[in-house]
Amino acid sequence: MVKVGDVCPLFFSPIKDKFGLDMDYIQKFHSSDKIHIQVFANASEEVSASLNDLATGNSTSIPLSTYNHNDNVVMYYAILRELEDAVYTVTINGSTSEPFIVCSSDTLLEETVLIRYSHKSNNSSFDNIFWIDDIQQIFNFRVEAGFKPNGYSPQIDNEQYRNQMQEIEELYAVPYDVYNLTIGNSSGVPYWFAKHINRILCLSLVEIDGTRYVRSESSVPEMTQVIEDSQLFQISMALELQNNDIAGIGGSPEAGSSASFPAFLIDHAKDGEMLQFSAEKAAFTNVDKVEV
Repeated sequence: MVKVGDVCPLFFSPIKDKFGLDMDYIQKFHSSDKIHIQVFANASEEVSASLNDLATGNSTSIPLSTYNHNDNVVMYYAILRELEDAVYTVTINGSTSEPFIVCSSDTLLEETVLIRYSHKSNNSSFDNIFWIDDIQQIFNFRVEAGFKPNGYSPQIDNEQYRNQMQEIEELYAVPYDVYNLTIGNSSGVPYWFAKHINRILCLSLVEIDGTRYVRSESSVPEMTQVIEDSQLFQISMALELQNNDIAGIGGSPEAGSSASFPAFLIDHAKDGEMLQFSAEKAAFTNVDKVEV
């Protein structure tokens, strides 16, 4: 068994339609990005990797470090960084990745965003190691993407009280925002980018250009084919900011919010009494008759 980690940012042998249109796309990295490679193998197996410069035809061996995952499985890993501008592939035990370009020009990469991702521990759904010797491994993935104004959706989490006269009062309300991340320009991106985005949003740390986001509830990537028979797509995904900066004046929730206690004030309860909301006390209190 030799397996590349599930959330590594390079892609090996993805499914392609040999009868479809040629895929005119190449993955991009900035020269300052860190490209993490993690390969898992049985303890009895050897793993080798090489970096292939497609322009010159030169191949360079990639030095691999090892991490003993358990008694039977060893992880071989490396971080590619500060590469020269060129088009590359990586070969691991005879299997070659999709090509990618490394570029030092910010102008040529202005349509891309940098997605940094990791996890709070090594206990995840994936074959990857996120902590080595108490050092967190932060993976980098770069793609053409951004947030469009028409992809913004305001949301609210609130609770209201309505009395017998159907008069309504807001007990608490906290607004929050949902943003639609659009991946791919007019030319589109390969479908396996949707698979990769769906995976990394299962992790506890996802930063897009330095801002932390999480998946909005059970949102999954939605793909739209750019043209008929194309193998490239535009992908959209609903995300939320991990931290909501709405917290009331001075950072404290208002008195009637769900973060305030008590929500019920029961004083010497008697048989047959009822609960009625008191705006003055910002809580439900026990009463022997309901007044409106």
